[in-house]
Amino acid sequence: MKIPAHLSTLLCVSFLLADVASAQELFAGSPDISAQLGGSLAEDQDVAVDNQLGIVLLEDLGPLPVAAEVTAYALDANGDRLFGLETTTSLAGGILATPRDVVRWDGADYTIELDGTAEGIPRGAAIDAIATSPGSGVLVSFDTTVTLDGQTFADEDLARWDGALFVPAFDGSAAGLGAGYDVDAAQDLGSGAFLVSLDTSGNVGGIGFDDEDVLRYDGAAWSLEIDASTLDPDWRGADLDAMQVPEPGLVGTLLGGALAFVTLARRRGQPRRRGRGRGRGRPSPTTRR
Repeated sequence: MKIPAHLSTLLCVSFLLADVASAQELFAGSPDISAQLGGSLAEDQDVAVDNQLGIVLLEDLGPLPVAAEVTAYALDANGDRLFGLETTTSLAGGILATPRDVVRWDGADYTIELDGTAEGIPRGAAIDAIATSPGSGVLVSFDTTVTLDGQTFADEDLARWDGALFVPAFDGSAAGLGAGYDVDAAQDLGSGAFLVSLDTSGNVGGIGFDDEDVLRYDGAAWSLEIDASTLDPDWRGADLDAMQVPEPGLVGTLLGGALAFVTLARRRGQPRRRGRGRGRGRPSPTTRR
C-alpha cells in the first residue's frame, strides 16, 4: 500500500496540531504482541507513537527483519533511536545485534552503541529497558540479576553505562519495588525522577498498575503517568515492552520518525506473523486508584 504524499502531510499536520492544541503528552510504546492501536497495526517490532487523542503512527527504526522483536527503546537528544532486540538478529550493514546489545539507528545506518559481550554482560542475560540520560551515558535494565564492575543490579534496577563502567542509577527495591517486579521500560527524567513500566500487574506506593502502564517515581513517591488501556483497549492484552514520553523539544523529532511512511507502507505490504509475546504470566487486572 503506497500512501500518497498529500495524505502523509495531512496526517502529520493533524497529528501535531491535535497534540499542541490539547497539550497532551506524546507517548511512544512497543507492545509484546500485535495490537490494533488507533487504526495502526503495531507489531512487536514496532514502536507506536500515540498523541493520546486517538491518532497513532509508527516510528521509523529502519529495515528491521520481520522476525525481530523490539524489547527496549529510547529517543536520543540528537534524534537517533536506541533500541534492543529479544533475539540475536542480523541487521542491514552487516550488524549482528544480540539481546545484550544496545543498537543505534541514525536514520540511515545501524551501529552497536553498547556491545554487551565486550562489556561483560553475562550470557543468558538481556537488556530489557533503555533510557538516555540528561547527564551522560545510557541507562539500561536487565531481565535478571547481574554483577558488573563490582556492582550487583537486580531486574528492578537501572544501571548507568558511561561508555566504560556500569554504575547504579535507580535502586528499584529502595524505591519500593518488590523482588517480583522487573523494570522492562524506563525513562530518566533527571533529578532522581524516572518513568518506568513493569512486566506484571501490581501495586507500589498505593498505586495500582498493569504491565502496559507507565509509572512516575519522583524520588519519593509514585504516581500513574499513563494508563495505556484508556488510550486503546487493545493495550489491555499486551505488555508495554518499551516506551518514551518525549520532552517538548524532542516532539518534532519523534514525529519525524513516526512519519516515515515508506517504512510503514513496506510493512503493510508484506505478510506478517502475529506477535508471539513471551509467555509471561499476567495476573488479573489490578483495581486502579
